[in-house]
Amino acid sequence: MSGHHAVEALGQLAKRSADITNRIAGAVAIAAEYHRIDGIPDPVTGQMSARPATHRQDLDGWIAATLAIIPAARAACHNAIAFTETAALREAARAAEPAPLPELNWAEHQALRLITEDQVLLSHDRRNHRRVWTGSGDRISPGTVDSLTEKQLICLDASGSLAAGQRLRPTERGLQALDTARQLPITTKLTSPQHRALHLVHTSTVTYWQWPGKQPTVTAGSPENITLRSVNSLFEKRLIERDRSTSLHAGQRLHLTDDGHRLLHRLGPAPMPAPPTPSRRPGPAPTR
Repeated sequence: MSGHHAVEALGQLAKRSADITNRIAGAVAIAAEYHRIDGIPDPVTGQMSARPATHRQDLDGWIAATLAIIPAARAACHNAIAFTETAALREAARAAEPAPLPELNWAEHQALRLITEDQVLLSHDRRNHRRVWTGSGDRISPGTVDSLTEKQLICLDASGSLAAGQRLRPTERGLQALDTARQLPITTKLTSPQHRALHLVHTSTVTYWQWPGKQPTVTAGSPENITLRSVNSLFEKRLIERDRSTSLHAGQRLHLTDDGHRLLHRLGPAPMPAPPTPSRRPGPAPTR
């Protein structure tokens, strides 16, 4: 039932109810007057006697008119009940519908994936400073943890102490968000260096290194060079991933994700690197 029909049904119910109330009040007034006249003694004899039913026709008319509008009021009442039940069912269905999954940026996606696949602990020190520990040595900021918690994608296992570290675990919504991200269509565009980096990760041994407090480095098992900037862009596009079975200071092998394999298959062979531009040295100044 639409909102317009609902308002109309409720208005009809209110109108019919008011009409019935007025009719019943009029019938009661006529009946009371009829009873009062019948109770007055005869002014001549002073005796109580039956009087002609002079008001009986009016009373019957009012009662008949009241009875005539009762079916219409009943229909309006049924319409109002149907609207109420429909609204309640619609509200229950709306409450049962799952909320849409939030969009994740690269840091949130990487953190959620790491929390799902590895052991990630959240701890507080004596100064109430929070730290996030990962088994693979990857870094997750407390702000990213707060964002995933607000989106109801992860939860904290409170069975341990915060001093020793409490484990972060994905919720059902978090697992659904990861599955949805894996099923998104591949519409990513790559530059030529990114395309070659993706091809190199697929055909060569590319290792990602990082020591504590140092900038990460990338090495390839081929003479061709691969830049950290290209690798980071492929991470952000979720086309490559690290083998977290080893630590970052021991080196983690880079692999293509399912999206990376599909995109590389669609793009075809990697473009050849551009030849180096010869440097131009100024010649000797002309002499006069």
